[in-house]
Amino acid sequence: MKLTALIDNKQKVKQLKCEHGLSFLLEINNCVILFDTGQSDKFIHNAKALNFDLGTVDYVVVSHGHYDHAGGLPIFLRMNKKAKVFIHKQAFKERFSRSSVMVKENGIPWRNELSEFSDRITFVEKDTVIMPGVQIMSSIQAKAGYEVVNERLVVKKNDTYVPDEFDDELVLVACENQKNLVLAGCAHTGIVNILHAVSERYGYASFDCVAGGLHLNGQHESAISDIINAVKEFEVKKWAINHCTGDQAHKQFAEAFVEKVVYFGTG
Repeated sequence: MKLTALIDNKQKVKQLKCEHGLSFLLEINNCVILFDTGQSDKFIHNAKALNFDLGTVDYVVVSHGHYDHAGGLPIFLRMNKKAKVFIHKQAFKERFSRSSVMVKENGIPWRNELSEFSDRITFVEKDTVIMPGVQIMSSIQAKAGYEVVNERLVVKKNDTYVPDEFDDELVLVACENQKNLVLAGCAHTGIVNILHAVSERYGYASFDCVAGGLHLNGQHESAISDIINAVKEFEVKKWAINHCTGDQAHKQFAEAFVEKVVYFGTG
């Protein structure tokens, strides 16, 4: 099992491009899975630079319907003619980012072009096995005390904006040779809730690697400490975190889990 970051906010390998976005390439059981596609074609450029042939990708999983995770998908699908896409139907709803001065759309920019790719897309609304050892987890429920509400990320309900519940979030759970991996795009539903859900549904008490964004950027140190204390219940051997995790959260995780945390940037 091999995981590569094709795109992230930060560059870890020279000559590679980066952007506010996320894309992973997972090689497992003689199969290639693309998890998210960034916001542009930069992940494709990086794959070529790393000598990956994206024409060999068998499956694509889109973690949720934000532009920085699904924006590059149409370009990829026009290049790769065989890959099957798994995405939640609710990923295509209108979504917005709200600040004190403006509201801007941040959903899937190509959703009006969906019909072009309809024969390639499978809508996921429940836990789904996509191949032996690899499953998609959906419908993540919050544990008491770990409910996640983001007033900045919203959807429109009637004539008002309300916090997005991220009912479309998908998490990839993979296992090969008794080693497991949890992939989260942004962990919008909360990394504590995600790890509890994986543990309860699939029987894992420990994790070899948890990778992706934890969406803790901008969170207060005490809130991050609460998250860290909650995930200590699980033995996580490696945190490969990036994207929306935030520098402060990365620092606190690295201090709490010594030699178990790496910034998983582009490349």
